[in-house]
Amino acid sequence: MTTLRIRLDSTQGMAPPTRTITAFRERAEDERAAAAVIELGPGHTDWPGSVDVHTVNKWERALRQWERLDAVTLVTASGACGGPAFDLLMTADIRIAAPDLRIALPTAAGDFWPGMAVHRLTHRVGVSFARRLTLCMSGTGVLESCQALDLGIVDEITDALDDRVAKALAGSPSGVAARLLRGLILDAPCTSSEDALGTHLGACDRALRAAGAPRTGGER
Repeated sequence: MTTLRIRLDSTQGMAPPTRTITAFRERAEDERAAAAVIELGPGHTDWPGSVDVHTVNKWERALRQWERLDAVTLVTASGACGGPAFDLLMTADIRIAAPDLRIALPTAAGDFWPGMAVHRLTHRVGVSFARRLTLCMSGTGVLESCQALDLGIVDEITDALDDRVAKALAGSPSGVAARLLRGLILDAPCTSSEDALGTHLGACDRALRAAGAPRTGGER
């Protein structure tokens, strides 16, 4: 299984990470990687900082393409992380933090930044936790690792990031299966069972054909 890794500089404004994420995503696609890992280390900059809406649009599009990769996506975070950290944690399939993690929350004019991270946050942790974080906690400025875990911003905390990444990816699906399963999960909250049935049957048919099962016929 091919796993690609990059370490992202969290001290830069929005434009450089946009280019970095785009290039990394394109590399993962070209190499048909099974997993793509972004390591977030210590670093801080005001986020989103002094940007225009066109720059924000490019960043959000880069994130959207990143979270739709065929590869399983994983983000690790340690130390005092700022800049794009919160957005990237919201897009990854798996989020693993070190005990010393402190996440700087994105703000604009003193309020929580209303980017697509709010949309992803609500889908991942639910309305109640999303309200608590965006309406009541943005003034605190940062989240400690234990708070991030309690709120569902990270999935787990460990002293051994590399070992845990290897274990997390050992049983992960590869290629199109990852994108397909992720899509079914993301669509589930806003799709009725009746509407979802056809999509799931199509996914089942694809999985059966990949396993070598016959396309037609069945029990009589």
